[in-house]
Amino acid sequence: MTTNKATQQILVAEWGMLLLMGAVLAWFWKILPPQLPWFYSLPGGEQQLVSKFVLAGILLGMGVITGITRVLASWASKGDAPVETTLMAGSLLAIALLAASFFRVIQIFAL
Repeated sequence: MTTNKATQQILVAEWGMLLLMGAVLAWFWKILPPQLPWFYSLPGGEQQLVSKFVLAGILLGMGVITGITRVLASWASKGDAPVETTLMAGSLLAIALLAASFFRVIQIFAL
């Protein structure tokens, strides 16, 4: 893998956000109800709800996707730093959007 400094900083930010979300989920685990409203775009009722365990699985899945994205960005760039940085920035944006939704759901019950 290359040593693109911007890409390394983005990767640290991604892992930092994922670890922060995991820590917050662990901290409020007992306070949270068994079902959390996650899919707001679906019609009301039980269709919007997911288990706490599904939310934890989403975080783990994003960690795996972050690793895969890092490998693919390194492979696709072939020494072209802007390509690698752009792919990693897209991954960072996806994690930031996930974090916004995650913290919105957590604040409903934890604050």
